[in-house]
Amino acid sequence: MKKRRTTITPQSNNLPNLKVALDAGFHSFKGAFVLEGKVHTVALPAVVGLGETDLGLLQPGLTRQKRQLPFLVVVDEQRYLVGPFVNQYTRPTERLDFDRLSQAPELRALTYTILGQIVQKAAHVLGLPMAGNPIEINLIAALPVQVLQGPEARAVVGALESWLLGEHHFELEGLPFHVYVPALKAMAQPLGSFFEWGLGLNGQWERSPFDLKASVAVLDQGFNTLDLFHLSGGQIVRRYTGGETLGQRRAAKIMQDLVLQKAGRRASLHEADTYVRQVCNGQRAELIVKGERVDLKPLARQALDAATGEVRAYLSQTWEDGKVFDYVLLTGGGSLAIGDRLRAIFPNAIELPDPVTANARGLAKFAQRFGVFEPVARPNQVA
Repeated sequence: MKKRRTTITPQSNNLPNLKVALDAGFHSFKGAFVLEGKVHTVALPAVVGLGETDLGLLQPGLTRQKRQLPFLVVVDEQRYLVGPFVNQYTRPTERLDFDRLSQAPELRALTYTILGQIVQKAAHVLGLPMAGNPIEINLIAALPVQVLQGPEARAVVGALESWLLGEHHFELEGLPFHVYVPALKAMAQPLGSFFEWGLGLNGQWERSPFDLKASVAVLDQGFNTLDLFHLSGGQIVRRYTGGETLGQRRAAKIMQDLVLQKAGRRASLHEADTYVRQVCNGQRAELIVKGERVDLKPLARQALDAATGEVRAYLSQTWEDGKVFDYVLLTGGGSLAIGDRLRAIFPNAIELPDPVTANARGLAKFAQRFGVFEPVARPNQVA
């Protein structure tokens, strides 16, 4: 099939061209955009499976409680269940390899679900009808430091461009969407938190000029990766920048094993991670096994202690005591779990508000800067 170029104008459905940041985390998939003087975010669990939600004539007959449903996205006649409650209908795909960040079918399903939600949210913010007409979206893709520093970095970005640039047709919850992506820029995930800390809604530096010249470190712990980033005078310092697979999945995997040993229940990695996060947030975490409550709090604490020990060992080798930094910005979902322990190591640490979406929000602000997006001169590809 020959590829063709398309020009889409915002007048086609009265929605403006959007500049969107996507943070494809292993635990949750986040998107952010700036509109009407505010950063808007959308997020959903990064869980995908093939299956259906239709139960036919089956019904429990005991309650009238509404069923909990995942999102249904249809791409090239393939139906994907995405986000929350997927495990209630099919076996989730739990890939943790970095290929998942470039061109895997699960990535497409998650991307289309987020983009569909963003288009709907933008229409709602502007009070406009969301027709099935085309809308243009420029994208920043946030990737782990380990990926962008690695030998396959160009191949990963090229793989993203090969399917993301151009036209996309899909259905989300029965609604048709037509999105055109003229430009794509790949940037490091923790750089987004630095921008969230320092940039205004117009993408310009709004903190003190001294902070722009300061030595600023970013510690970004997600589900799969622990990213370390260091900027001094606004420039990246290689010595203290790197990444390792020391995300919260270590604690989730230990929790998964403990739940099986102590309660005799199998839990997915995302379910095990949810138990750990509930305990860290002061919420009750328990299972009902054969009519008895099993308190998961001691198991979660044990899992978190073991995983945090590995993180501390890695930090002591790479950042030592962190006294070469003026600021240490804590971000990512992991900072919610072990933020107190990290602040005990780095007294100059600052936890960003809503650290789960901080990377996406900061990159959405950066996207507002003039000249960030320059469309790639290549034919379109119909997804």
